[in-house]
Amino acid sequence: MSVLKQMRLPYVFVIPLIFLISRAAAQEPSGYTVITAADLKKMQDSGKAILVIDTLAESAYKQGHIPGAKHFEFPNGTMEPWDKSKTAGKSTEDFVALLGDDKGKPLVFYCLDEK
Repeated sequence: MSVLKQMRLPYVFVIPLIFLISRAAAQEPSGYTVITAADLKKMQDSGKAILVIDTLAESAYKQGHIPGAKHFEFPNGTMEPWDKSKTAGKSTEDFVALLGDDKGKPLVFYCLDEK
């Protein structure tokens, strides 16, 4: 069974850095698009560059994550200003480094369904 099927991933967010991908998926007021695990699988299978980011605690990431996903802990809700205590000590510079050189690729963030 694939990791995608094993994990409960109802919250998957796609946030392009330069433009919002036009999709039939639900557009949230904050500007991100919610996609399904099946949508993510299609994106991965397309071969186009995407960055998948697991926002859970590192211990949860180590227990299992979407293949190819990078770890960067983020809190639920907003975080203004940046608070390193909520990102496992990582800074905005650390996040920018994670993004890499291609700032135009879609970013897919996911977290665990707590229900």
